[in-house]
Amino acid sequence: MKKLQINPKELIKSIGILCLYFLLQLIFSIIYINLTELNILPYSNSLGNFFIYALMAPTISLIYLKTLINDFKDFKKNYKTILKTTFNYWLKGLFISYIGSFIITIAHIGEVTNQSEIIELLKENLILTSIMAIILAPLSEELFFRRGLKKFTNNKHLYAFTSGIIFGGLHIITSIHGLSDLPMLLYLIPYSSLGIAFAYAYHKTNNIYGSICIHAIHNTISTLLALITLGVIL
Repeated sequence: MKKLQINPKELIKSIGILCLYFLLQLIFSIIYINLTELNILPYSNSLGNFFIYALMAPTISLIYLKTLINDFKDFKKNYKTILKTTFNYWLKGLFISYIGSFIITIAHIGEVTNQSEIIELLKENLILTSIMAIILAPLSEELFFRRGLKKFTNNKHLYAFTSGIIFGGLHIITSIHGLSDLPMLLYLIPYSSLGIAFAYAYHKTNNIYGSICIHAIHNTISTLLALITLGVIL
């Protein structure tokens, strides 16, 4: 059995990437608010979120530019295998996600803020929110949470669960304000399961484009379902 190893140098880098994720969101939010106060840009939640991700995506892409270039060369040659492997992991994660959603439904737990926010953003600006959800978010999140955390340990299970739980936790953290909201932690099942699945897939393929593409497909399906719910499309 391979001995569990934590790489201190890579662990520090991983923590740094997570801190960078929050720092960039804060910086770009401040920039956007200042631009609206100067009447350079109009204020809206949808435009604000798009603005943040439109800056985060190229920033993290520059940090991992070498990874993106090398992985793209491999992806062109082996895209069928990479996508098939990632798709299979996604199906497993989706199955667990549905189980989690079923548990949440029968437990009558309220909706997390993240879900309602996406609906409101789609209502406000369909095009910008769709671009953010389908293109910018998958690229940014896979680089931050899958590539950014990949090398801190040689244990794929520790890596996958760390990546997935942090990813899932960020989707529900704004919904927890006290002890009465602790049942909301059940949402970690549907949100984290997909992050864990993408992490396993990335560890298996060693190619970030697989998880980016399937993540984008997942968000596309989620966006279409949200639009059907809103009655925008039939």
